Amino acid sequence: MSISWTTPAAFWFGLVIPLAWFVLRYARTNFNPRQRRLQALIRSALLGLIVLALARPVISSGSSQLSVVYVVDVSHSVAPGEILKAAGKIDELNAAVRPAYSRIIAFGRDAASVESTVALRGFGTEGAPPPAAVNRLGTDVDGALTLARASLTPGALPRIVLFSDGRATSGDTNAAIARLHADGVPVSVVSLSPPDLGDTWIDAIDVPERISSGGTFSVAVHLTSQRAGNATVELRALGKVIATRTATLAIGANQVTLDAALESIGAQAIEATVTKAGDPVPVNNRLDRVVLVGPRPKVLYVEGAGGNSSRYLNGALTAAGIDVALRSPSNLALDSRALEPFDVAILSDVTRSSLSEGAMRSLAEWVETGGGGLLIAGGENVFGEGPEGYRKTELERIAPVTFERRDEPEIALVIVLDKSFSMNGSVMELCKAAAQAAIDALADRQSVGVITFNDGYSWDVPVQNVGKNRDKIRKAVSAIQANGQTLIFPALEQAYKALSTVKARAKHVVLLSDGRSYPDDYETLVKKMVAGKMTVSSIAVGKDADADLLSRIANWGKGRHYLVEDANEVPQIFVKEAKEIPNVSFDEKPIELTLKHKSFLTDVDVTKAPALKGRTATVIKDSAIELLTTKDGDPILAFWQAGLGRTALFAPDVKDRWASNWVSWRGYGPFFASIVRALERRRPPAVELTIEPGAVHGAVRTMGLSLDAHDAEGKPRDFLAPKIRVQSGTRAPVEISARQTAPGHYEARAIVDAAEPFAAAVVGSETGITSGLIVPDANEEYRFRPADEPALRSIAEATGGHWNPTAAVLANTAGEHRATRRPLWPALLWAALILWMADLVLRRVRVFERV
Repeated sequence: MSISWTTPAAFWFGLVIPLAWFVLRYARTNFNPRQRRLQALIRSALLGLIVLALARPVISSGSSQLSVVYVVDVSHSVAPGEILKAAGKIDELNAAVRPAYSRIIAFGRDAASVESTVALRGFGTEGAPPPAAVNRLGTDVDGALTLARASLTPGALPRIVLFSDGRATSGDTNAAIARLHADGVPVSVVSLSPPDLGDTWIDAIDVPERISSGGTFSVAVHLTSQRAGNATVELRALGKVIATRTATLAIGANQVTLDAALESIGAQAIEATVTKAGDPVPVNNRLDRVVLVGPRPKVLYVEGAGGNSSRYLNGALTAAGIDVALRSPSNLALDSRALEPFDVAILSDVTRSSLSEGAMRSLAEWVETGGGGLLIAGGENVFGEGPEGYRKTELERIAPVTFERRDEPEIALVIVLDKSFSMNGSVMELCKAAAQAAIDALADRQSVGVITFNDGYSWDVPVQNVGKNRDKIRKAVSAIQANGQTLIFPALEQAYKALSTVKARAKHVVLLSDGRSYPDDYETLVKKMVAGKMTVSSIAVGKDADADLLSRIANWGKGRHYLVEDANEVPQIFVKEAKEIPNVSFDEKPIELTLKHKSFLTDVDVTKAPALKGRTATVIKDSAIELLTTKDGDPILAFWQAGLGRTALFAPDVKDRWASNWVSWRGYGPFFASIVRALERRRPPAVELTIEPGAVHGAVRTMGLSLDAHDAEGKPRDFLAPKIRVQSGTRAPVEISARQTAPGHYEARAIVDAAEPFAAAVVGSETGITSGLIVPDANEEYRFRPADEPALRSIAEATGGHWNPTAAVLANTAGEHRATRRPLWPALLWAALILWMADLVLRRVRVFERV
């Protein structure tokens, strides 16, 4: 035990105590000396008590006794059997711990004390009268813990044991935890399970973050069923049915997805209901969700591919509530005036030749200074390097990628060279020199092979990397000698077989002959080569060459054909072929997607997307955001902030070549609609109203209303006197004033009935987001979700309590000390008052005198 002084400076007043004795010496009274000394002593003691009271002493005494409060959730979301188990646990703990003080509190929407576990069991016994007046239609953990804190015995070591499912429907549990943590009161937790009644209910409704007027959007209704069976889910808005679906529900969590559309712009509620035969609790079969329907974004869609390729994306965006203006590159005029009406521009598989430098500059200016959004979709016409590509253009500057390959393109070249007798002499020497020149034109990382033929074939240079083999390859070519007849097919077939096993992005064959060969099925062979991603060029030398066959081979092989009368032209042709081997700027192969960041794709499950078949080769910029990549890390979907606007790249195409599996995928429309809405130009609304619901306390809650006002240039509008019309439930609407708290920002508050819908609207004819709606879940208590174990564990961890506490844990007081502080100044003042009364008596009555 110890005493502390709150105001020790008051002891200076003790200097007046000697005055009582000084006055005694000079006082003119006729009391006897003994009485006068008694009076002085009493007055000194009186002054001393007053001085001590002014110093405000506090006495502190320690205690090791336990005070335990058991807080039991008896709301309807807890199974009756769990309440009986909680009562048994309390009996077990009390018997083992034997706390000096204990109390039981039962709670639901409110809380009350119960006398014993016998009374507590009344909440879990069917048909028994309730032992205390507790509203069981909600769960207020905040209120229960606050009452428990007040019920702890002062000076004793505190313990609170909470039995609950952790599903609070009112109150501010976090605030209660903070208070208990500050007071040093540990809360141990035991979780309680919900009832199993064979019930079905709606848990939640998921809708896209942004919905456009008239656009189709997916509504995911999450249901939980405690028994399997068929159920019908219905969506309503403004009193009308907008979607219906019958589904087979399994035991546990289920999701039913419906497509819906809303025309009215602004905040409105959609209502989901589930109907299932034999459902025992109908009140939880309905749930409302507020959605904000906005105006339709405007998109300029430029499709570079001909035919009907645009129908897929055009139809998907239109169905999603997006206005699409379709243009072809041939009638496209890109300037600031043409772009101004649009929020997003989409360039799909548009060739570089279709966009002038001026058009690209206008597009960049519209994005960077006008805040527009740009989506670049790939395709076989979108090239990187060279005069036909977008490399080092204004379009690349504002894009999230550069139009180049990550590494140097891999090329494999096979030269099929005629070495029959007719090639002997200068022609053969020129052809060998031409082959060597072509090899010199290849880079070290590229591959080459040389096969010669007469009436047979010979691999003079098997396909190999040029690199350090360059000199060896040149020597092998120099050793070629002419002999025999002309037979092209076997050699060309060998070239096909060799390239089929080579890994290269571009595979090319150059066939040279000066004679005629025996007929064979060249067309089938060459078309097999094309199917294997190979190209074939042909060179016919001299008048005796079979120019018709060689021309058809080049045509089938999607290569070039040369008719050469002067053999001196051959070296130049070989070098040209080596340098201009088709260097594709795309990969056409199955692509496995990797999700790097979900970002704005929250409304689409990309992990379930079908395979893509190709992509435009690009390299991500350092500051860009990769959302989707290939398994090898190459960009598929990238996003970038460019000035005031945003740009994105979708490396595959958006039509039926590389995205042929996607166009029939359910997520195709939502995927591209999400991209468009993420890129959409942000036009600041004239007025934006926001409602922030506060925590429910009892039957009321506070609604925070904030209003932001801007002019046409986005600057804040100050010194307004905005009025907001608010309405709670069916009560008459009321207008309240909002006060300015920041530039262009105004705030107001309203206290409303927590169980009723709340609507707010800005008074006047302003445009923008001028209304808001909050629809509370009045039947949340009857959504029998499992115990929120993470929330319950956080309560125990934050306050220093335990999960599923044992008697040993509660009884352990090692290192704990709880001091009781009691102020002494009231007792000192009472003592001073008694002495003052005694002093008054001694002034009227003589003592120590004989009569």
